[in-house]
Amino acid sequence: MANNTTYKMSKLVGESPDSIEDAVRSALATSGEKVHGQSWAQISELRASLGPDSSVEAWQVVVEVAFKVDP
Repeated sequence: MANNTTYKMSKLVGESPDSIEDAVRSALATSGEKVHGQSWAQISELRASLGPDSSVEAWQVVVEVAFKVDP
């Protein structure tokens, strides 16, 4: 019999004033502290919060994280 795998997905939002990468790292690090077994991630949305002078004040990403479900 084949060894099938099932994953559960969680949607997270990470934010950083520095970079998109830091926003992703922030979301994954916080999630990793609370839930174990993160297997992979997909970035599904990217946003920038703008200041009064139209400069980027913060980057925001929606990260969908997969966790392997035990058989």
